[in-house]
Amino acid sequence: MSTDERMDRRDFLRKTGFFGAIGVSVTTGSAAAQETDSTDTGTESEGTDSSGTESGGTESAGTESGTESAGNGTDESSSGGGATGPIDFGGFLDSANGYSGSATDKTGTKEVKIEVGTGSEEMGFSPAAVHIDPGTKVIWEWVGSKAHNVVSNDDAFDSGSAEAGSGVTFEHTFEEAGIYNYHCVPHEGSGMIASVAVGEVPRKEPTTPQPPAVTKGTKNLGVATFATMASTLGLAYFFLRYGGDYEQ
Repeated sequence: MSTDERMDRRDFLRKTGFFGAIGVSVTTGSAAAQETDSTDTGTESEGTDSSGTESGGTESAGTESGTESAGNGTDESSSGGGATGPIDFGGFLDSANGYSGSATDKTGTKEVKIEVGTGSEEMGFSPAAVHIDPGTKVIWEWVGSKAHNVVSNDDAFDSGSAEAGSGVTFEHTFEEAGIYNYHCVPHEGSGMIASVAVGEVPRKEPTTPQPPAVTKGTKNLGVATFATMASTLGLAYFFLRYGGDYEQ
């Protein structure tokens, strides 16, 4: 082998090693940057979610939400409908004041009390949704100063004209299974609506857990890692192929 050929091969090896090292450095740095960005973004998102959760907890604090939260687990597994999801109120309670998304479980109780005129504007029922057994007596008790009444959407019960003052009561015993939607006539448009679920009632299917989404930062990190591995393998090939094929 001539001297010029040995020198050319040596120069080629040096240049290949130099540019390969640059490629490894760049891709490794890119991967680290992507991982850092992803971590920072996740941290910021967690902070935001934590704040939102804290705010939501403050808003839902109180006797009504505390009772609904405590009864939620029991209610989901109680008898009725065969399904294991939450009671299906057909979207009626979507705009109800004080509704948390689940019914308070009062099955096994012969007498249940519902407050009338709750909330900061005294235009809510508490609890807004309750699940009871057939034969249970429900007593509505006025707690605010505004005039309210309790009227079933299907004429199953009616407390009469709206009355004002704390201590007013109205009661009704539910004998038949089903969902009974009701409202306060003067304040129905303001969200003063509620429901009583009796016995076996329709339920929603439980929510299927969704697989975690792959973030953009994770994808970029994978690409950068692959590029680094390819560069390393390329360098190894040239070292093995040309590393000992020249003399001083």
